[in-house]
Amino acid sequence: MSPILSARQHNLPGPGRARFRVEYVTGRGYQVVDPDGRIVLQPTQRDIAEAKRAALQAALDTKARRGPRPCLCCGRVFESEGIHNRMCAPCRGRDDPLAGYGFSGSADGRKSRAISKG
Repeated sequence: MSPILSARQHNLPGPGRARFRVEYVTGRGYQVVDPDGRIVLQPTQRDIAEAKRAALQAALDTKARRGPRPCLCCGRVFESEGIHNRMCAPCRGRDDPLAGYGFSGSADGRKSRAISKG
């Protein structure tokens, strides 16, 4: 049997999808609440609360994308800055990091090199 939840608890997102949200407080205005239910911004105007919520959510989403990631070139685990950062600094510094894997750079993307058999 599932636990009995209040309407407010039932409508909150699950733990993996936690978001900052704006709530209306009767007679006081709008407040920003973090994913854990703590008030981050005291009651204010709606546009100010929405702007603060958006900024806080963007910062949280960016932080979630950072972390350890294996390099696409050498496989070494490094501290990635986000989804755009898939190669470690030494591999990014090479002229052609994927040359050792049978690929060469070209103007229209990477092309597989023909490997000659001797």
